[in-house]
Amino acid sequence: MTPPPPQPLLLLTHHLTTATAAVSALILGLLDPAPTSHARKRKRSDDPDDPVLVVPPPPPAPPPPLPPTSPDHYPLAFRVSAPTFHYLSGLLDPLLSHPFLPSPTLLALALARLASGLPYPALADLFRVPPSAPRAASRRLRRVLLANFRFWLAFPSDPTTTTSSSSPLPSCRGALVCARFTGPGGPLAAQLVAGASSRIFSLAAGFRGDRTDHEVLRLSSLYHEVEQGKLLDPAQYLVGDGNGYPLLPWLMVPFQGLALPGSPEAKFNAAHNAMCRPARRAVRSLMGWGAIARLHEEESPRAAVTCIGTCAMLHNVLLAREDYSALAPEQVEEADIHLETMQSRGDAARVEEFKVDERAVAMRSALAATMSDWRTPA
Repeated sequence: MTPPPPQPLLLLTHHLTTATAAVSALILGLLDPAPTSHARKRKRSDDPDDPVLVVPPPPPAPPPPLPPTSPDHYPLAFRVSAPTFHYLSGLLDPLLSHPFLPSPTLLALALARLASGLPYPALADLFRVPPSAPRAASRRLRRVLLANFRFWLAFPSDPTTTTSSSSPLPSCRGALVCARFTGPGGPLAAQLVAGASSRIFSLAAGFRGDRTDHEVLRLSSLYHEVEQGKLLDPAQYLVGDGNGYPLLPWLMVPFQGLALPGSPEAKFNAAHNAMCRPARRAVRSLMGWGAIARLHEEESPRAAVTCIGTCAMLHNVLLAREDYSALAPEQVEEADIHLETMQSRGDAARVEEFKVDERAVAMRSALAATMSDWRTPA
């Protein structure tokens, strides 16, 4: 009997109904182990058809005003507005406790670490607190959020909140993307699904960074839940960003090759690209947190993964409160200029170990055939 695949360090998915699961289910095991000497090891950089989503780090920013002395300083110091800071402070007050420091101070220390990535000793000097306080505050906030607020990272129970009549692709629940981060023990891969507002519905982090996108997908609980019919309705699907994903009945990828302008295939490819942009924006937003940009400085791979999960939760909280302090700006991508002639990023026949599913081919063709130019007002 074939043993089950190794699990990543952290899985934060998918249903609102799973939010009350045991806390121990959140941390699922040790980091995705390296392959044995007899196993075939593939490096992403060796395969030009399977590129990595590379998110460049943000340019150096001026030193944040820590501690903030004005409400206007909060987005710079904590990447949250002053009202959101006070909202979080009130929400977490019973859970953030310290023998000598009040809850708002602990929250300020933890958010300052996430926002700036400054070393703990520097934060202690800036806030004039004991040297151990910033590290303790950071650990406490991550532990509290991951243990008590998993529902902040979940697909909405109502599908209409993720799809609309104006969506480029009907019945699409979100875009799937895999990003790489530089962790303390080497590259880490994180897979996420984001909706049209860039809200993150699913996050799985802690995979080895040299795994391909489709390997990460196959190892994720999202893949198994969808395959078992637990997550999406039969008519619903996701779109896969990047050319490392296969075409599946529930995962749409662009048509391969050069599409003729105005053709159904070109319109589908353009709509597919539009659906993927919010997920890319979510990844850029995560990279904007100073602690993630300096993820290699975390004390362990486990700490690095909990950092990613915490920032993803805060990202969703900010969006829910219409606080865009940490949302990356939209980018006008070069591909958008010639969307109708864009080449796809791959097809199922080119993704190893996957066979072309004729149901998926028929579904994609049907979507393309019924699609009008979504960029043209009715």
